[in-house]
Amino acid sequence: MFTVVMVVNLIAESIMMFIGGKAVVFIFSKLQSISYQTASNLSADSNAMKGTMLSNYISAYKWVIIITAVITFIAFVLALFIKDKPIDYRSTESKDKKETLQQKMTTYKRLVNYKTVVWVLYLCAVQLGAGLFIQYVPIYLNNILHIPRGITSTINTLQTVAIFVGYFFAPYFAKKLGSIMTIAISTIICAPLMLVIANAKMLGTGAALFAVVGTILFFRSGLANASMPVQQEVQMILVDKDMRPAFSAVIEIALSVVGVIDGLFTEFYLLKTQQGYANAYIIIYCVRNCIDSRIC
Repeated sequence: MFTVVMVVNLIAESIMMFIGGKAVVFIFSKLQSISYQTASNLSADSNAMKGTMLSNYISAYKWVIIITAVITFIAFVLALFIKDKPIDYRSTESKDKKETLQQKMTTYKRLVNYKTVVWVLYLCAVQLGAGLFIQYVPIYLNNILHIPRGITSTINTLQTVAIFVGYFFAPYFAKKLGSIMTIAISTIICAPLMLVIANAKMLGTGAALFAVVGTILFFRSGLANASMPVQQEVQMILVDKDMRPAFSAVIEIALSVVGVIDGLFTEFYLLKTQQGYANAYIIIYCVRNCIDSRIC
């Protein structure tokens, strides 16, 4: 079930991700009154832009952000029509049972145990790495590796296709390796791939660099996400059915805190230099691999 739902989401995400970068270049070309190919070449090094050209390039992003906001609002409206059923998150025994405040506190204390704490720490470590990687990949590819913006959107789309492939094989891996081993192994294997990406300037330039980076990111995304449907399932079986909403809330709060940490780390260190980007992955994957060993 988790695999099907996530695959449907990926199909739409892949289409929009492919369009996104190319839309920036297209709008920029119109604002600058130049050809699409010229605009694409200029987008490979936005730091070299000055004056009106830089202003038009930023305006192109603003228009794409506005379009994204409109689409997001439409999605929000559609979400209002989704109706949940109490039986999905509440057992029959507790359906009509009213708990006192003390009983509720006792129930929530059951959330704090070795398995749930390690799981939340694992998800925080994953989010810490994902937050430093996913949204900043286009910036890294574009500003540091100087890959044209239109090409980076293609690379990002291939990553999403790789996620689809990973989801497709997730049930097979879970059956053969078990849920926990699938999660741990897929995370550990990604480490060397990420370290190569962080030092991608050593891989060459031009079309060769585009091909190598795209291939590595494809395999990294496929491996990293082969465990995602399994991860969603494990999260639901670590606690009793009645505790799933509360456990999900705790996880979301923890991930929100990690998001703030990601933002501060990015501002003061990550994208200052290429070495900062490289060192970030050494730190993050050391943390993740240590927690993976605890999960195993």
